[in-house]
Amino acid sequence: MPAIEMNELIQNGLNRAVELMALAAYNSFRFGKRNTIKMVSLSIDDLKEIAEFCYSLGDMSPLAARDGRFLMELVKEPCAVLLIGDKRKSDFNYNCGACGYRTCAELNKAEEVEALTARGPSCQFKNLNINIAAGAAASMAWRLGLHCRVFSTIAFAAFALNKLEGIDIASSVAVSAAKVDPFFDRHQYWTKEHWDEIFAKEFPTFTRGFIGAIEE
Repeated sequence: MPAIEMNELIQNGLNRAVELMALAAYNSFRFGKRNTIKMVSLSIDDLKEIAEFCYSLGDMSPLAARDGRFLMELVKEPCAVLLIGDKRKSDFNYNCGACGYRTCAELNKAEEVEALTARGPSCQFKNLNINIAAGAAASMAWRLGLHCRVFSTIAFAAFALNKLEGIDIASSVAVSAAKVDPFFDRHQYWTKEHWDEIFAKEFPTFTRGFIGAIEE
């Protein structure tokens, strides 16, 4: 049996890790015993396209532009992204009212609103399921010794570019086998002055303007 070089070992291990992350996400707890999430592993070409898309949103979404620059650097070393999504409508019939409607039937009949980050209104338990799945995938990545982070920006860019069909809401888990943890400080892509300016402007209002989900 010929020796397998280190680079091939790393890439093969990364591919296998994403499969195990998907398995952990698939097997995570589901409300109502329903497993309706969809998943796909994004290719490097997908990530480059997503990075360019995020960066193009600079005027609308400073956060997306920053993460676009970050993603352009992330793909230079072994990395992968697991995209997780689901439909927005409820099939639980809990009638809990958390979505803003009295019943699931009212939510499902409501007019669909499309924003940059998702299509809504959406069932809160669908959102919780996605985040439980993302957490399970991230936990698996951590156990496997990978650098890891859950991203909303990569997810909504992948959603906007239709990288996973048949979904309305999405989350993503990025992993890396880089020499240094690339997720430790992404603020290197902003000066401190720019970061302070954006933070002071957007976060105290608790609006979605920082993400750029809804235009003013």
